[in-house]
Amino acid sequence: MAPVSADVAYILKEITFEWGESYDTKDWARLRAILAENLSIDYSDVTGEKWADIGKDEFVSMVSDEGFVGDPLVDTQHFIGASKFERLSDIEVVGYHQLRAAHQRYKNLDKKEVEAKGHGHAVIRHSYKNIDGKWRLAGLKPTVRWNEFDFGRVFKGHKETS
Repeated sequence: MAPVSADVAYILKEITFEWGESYDTKDWARLRAILAENLSIDYSDVTGEKWADIGKDEFVSMVSDEGFVGDPLVDTQHFIGASKFERLSDIEVVGYHQLRAAHQRYKNLDKKEVEAKGHGHAVIRHSYKNIDGKWRLAGLKPTVRWNEFDFGRVFKGHKETS
């Protein structure tokens, strides 16, 4: 595994933080700002879906859909634990991040009564590319270790696969 400098690791950790926070705050412009133009997305463990080459706008549209993370009745927190990085080339790095993703669906918009909750425990693989001197998130693949509660009832537009 080729080393990554502390400066690059810091930048990549910031990108990973922005990824999680953009999901949790449903700030899709924030998400779009860190993405490469095309991504490789493997949600096989989460939704059963995989895209070898998906455009940034199509990815944001999918994630922000009301059947997925964009559902106003669903709150999330993507908590990132320890991280490690592997340099593949001068412009490509892979990061592995411990992840606990808490999800809670409410019965209505006042968010006083919980309908379902499901928390995923995973390692997420992020692919990063340096494009024109700026690091971007270019792919992701969560490997789910296990889920708590009733994860399959949280998102109305996707099914649980693990």
